[in-house]
Amino acid sequence: MTTTLARTGLPEGLTRPGITAEAVAALGDWRGDPDWVRDLRTQGWEAWQDIPMPTITTEGWRRSDLRWLSLDGLLPTAPPATHVESLDALPEGLRAQLQTDVAESGLLVEQDGTAVYLSLQDELRQQGVIFTDLHTAFHEHRDLVAPYFMKLIPPRWQPGMPSNAGKFEALNAALFNGGAFVYVPPDTTVTLPLRTIHWAASRRAGFFPRSLIVVDRGSKLVYIDEYRSTAGVAGEPLQFGSAAVEVFIRDGARLDYVSSQEWSSATGGFLTARTALGNDAFVNWVLIGLGAQYSRTTADVVLQGKGTKADLLGLAFGEGTQVFDVHTLQDHQSAFTDTDQLYKTALRHRSRVAYEGLIDIRPGSYGSNGFQANKNLLLDDTAKADSIPMLQISDNDVRCTHSSSVGPVEEEHVYYLMSRGLPRPIAERMLVQGFFEPVISRIQAPALRERIRLAIDNKIGDR
Repeated sequence: MTTTLARTGLPEGLTRPGITAEAVAALGDWRGDPDWVRDLRTQGWEAWQDIPMPTITTEGWRRSDLRWLSLDGLLPTAPPATHVESLDALPEGLRAQLQTDVAESGLLVEQDGTAVYLSLQDELRQQGVIFTDLHTAFHEHRDLVAPYFMKLIPPRWQPGMPSNAGKFEALNAALFNGGAFVYVPPDTTVTLPLRTIHWAASRRAGFFPRSLIVVDRGSKLVYIDEYRSTAGVAGEPLQFGSAAVEVFIRDGARLDYVSSQEWSSATGGFLTARTALGNDAFVNWVLIGLGAQYSRTTADVVLQGKGTKADLLGLAFGEGTQVFDVHTLQDHQSAFTDTDQLYKTALRHRSRVAYEGLIDIRPGSYGSNGFQANKNLLLDDTAKADSIPMLQISDNDVRCTHSSSVGPVEEEHVYYLMSRGLPRPIAERMLVQGFFEPVISRIQAPALRERIRLAIDNKIGDR
């Protein structure tokens, strides 16, 4: 571990509530950012000030209610946590949330932006694989970081349809604290997954992790990216944060990427991730949404090279008054590219999902295929799903389809299972489990698949 992982104390500019230019500068100083990184922070702050706060009249935000958002009393960051040498030494609140039986080749655990635990197999280090926290990477691996950092999600990001005008991405650019850097050199296969856990432990401080993943030419990687937070107290404002992930998959490389959002019900947050793929590259991306009171996920795949393929899958299970605000983009920028997107939700009580997805076939993307499906299962009459799949086609000789469905559990299917001797609650449970299985089965980590199945089973409960 380098000294960038173990900074102590907070400067005065970071101990006062409020999101200010002083806090942005103080954070860069405290983290020891190089000058070029501080310039990016400044650009993010200027964009945050310039871009209006989205409202229900803003395109891409018409179904997003941000009345829960309160930034006045927010601390820009939390005090640094203590580095530990073993998982058993992690805080009890985090250990209770961890699944420790996942077979992995490396693990990075961050608490409020501080890397508190890091491991990586020696064999991978010898092969040139880099797995560390982002702030260390700025100093030790600048030549690998600088060409990619804030290129897919720049400080002032206004890509237009179908999502947002970059307001909260700009806030992350200004206040990012923590995050992972992963680099897999050419023609290298990482057999077991790399895993990162971002834990927001402080109730008063914002959390702003930012990660950069580069899978170089002809390489293969399985990556698990987990987001967690502490439970809250009734009547307190929601814990708030904005995360960003930039992923580059070079020619002929493959990435299996699982993004698991399991924030507590006292959290409201944003997660924006964009993936750029080179020629003949492939990504299998699975989005898991189980937590948070409000979460907005923006997941974009940018197919820059010919012959590229992207599978974008996701699931969410909502209960209570949870809100999942999901935006996907399949951006075909070259010929003979393929995308297959499937997002499934099951909702009970008064929970809600608002889904918007776009397949964009750019000029010159002939011979491409794009598929998009959003399936929503309403377990109670009070649950609600809004679904807006969209196509934008600017070339010929392409095939694109999109679909969405919203409805309750099929009574015919329930009756069939009950006629085989199953009680109704068990029959409904099996149908919900089967509804999600096409997504869960695509997760390239068996232990994680089982944990997601168990988490969904616990949410279903005894209806």
